[in-house]
Amino acid sequence: MSWIRNTSIFLLFIFIFMEIGSYVLTKANLLLVNETPAFYYNDNSPLSSLDPIYWTESDPWGAWHPKNTRLRFKALNLTVKSCFDVAMEFNEIGARDGSFQDLDNESLILLGDSFAEGFGVSLPDTSQFLIEQQLDLNILNMGTSSAFGPLQQLLLYDEFKDKLPHKGLIIYVLPANDFSDNDAAHWAKLGPDHTKKYRPYFSSGENPLLPFYFDESVKKGKPSDSITKKFIKDHFWTANVLRTFLLLMRGDTNNTVLSFYYDAEINQQENLLLAYKEILTKADEKDVLFVVIPTQEDISRFQNSDKPDSYKQQMWYKGFVSFAMRSNQRVSMLDLMDYLPSNTEELFFTCDPHWSPKGNKWAADIVSNHILDKKLFSK
Repeated sequence: MSWIRNTSIFLLFIFIFMEIGSYVLTKANLLLVNETPAFYYNDNSPLSSLDPIYWTESDPWGAWHPKNTRLRFKALNLTVKSCFDVAMEFNEIGARDGSFQDLDNESLILLGDSFAEGFGVSLPDTSQFLIEQQLDLNILNMGTSSAFGPLQQLLLYDEFKDKLPHKGLIIYVLPANDFSDNDAAHWAKLGPDHTKKYRPYFSSGENPLLPFYFDESVKKGKPSDSITKKFIKDHFWTANVLRTFLLLMRGDTNNTVLSFYYDAEINQQENLLLAYKEILTKADEKDVLFVVIPTQEDISRFQNSDKPDSYKQQMWYKGFVSFAMRSNQRVSMLDLMDYLPSNTEELFFTCDPHWSPKGNKWAADIVSNHILDKKLFSK
């Protein structure tokens, strides 16, 4: 039986070597995933003892937050980051905001994905909170993470538009993934782990806005990894190497030169505009502000392009311009690419592509000034 002992010792040696190597690579930020396993956090905060649910997938729009929940990023299996750790609170309907009870008609609704939600920053550092402070407006934050696209925003708004009194809408548009968030073909290429997620997609039939769901998709109260997968991600640095390898195998890396300010497919542009046009219709003549957000990749493409403004000839951009010409409704588009500061790197986290506190402040200042300049949402 000595061969069993020798083999076990050899495998243990290999694992220790891989774990040490993974730790070094992670600390040097040399992997595509450089996250600290939750096991290595020492935190006595009561928040970290709460059930670390971040997204549910049981509503028609797919990803949403659990109601009346408080949690902390470092307690989350999917979202442990090395450069931030914030507490998150979700109200009685699952929005990252205070209570929506006893609202008046002067509120605004904010729709969007993780940039609207304020992923990675505390509530006082979110663009939503800062705009509220600057304009003395109550903004109802209906943004959520987990690739939340225009069709999902439409379904979410349709559900709550008559339940939440409001006088206008702010919609955050992220070309980097909003074109693909509800594209069934895009997610089908990523494999069965993605098509099992309960989320709506544009239909391929006559009415793209009729939500399509994969047959294998399953409603669930929270995201679920296998017990083995969760244990590895929570306890071992080697998980970062394995996850990086999988990303490389799928070709899903942060080194892509694509910028969907420039590179979205025509049908993706058409569907996105259809969804937002329907939101405008359901807004029933209320003022609407579209805020278009560039990522680091978009900014790099813009700064290194011979024709940086060529994206303004794209169908999607012209569509937003045409929205602003509606005669029965005040609609405005604000493209944050037009307001880049000299140092764009500080707008984003060093370990994550979302806005840092400085990025949220930059966006909030521009949005607030635009609202005042255009006299949007005024009586």
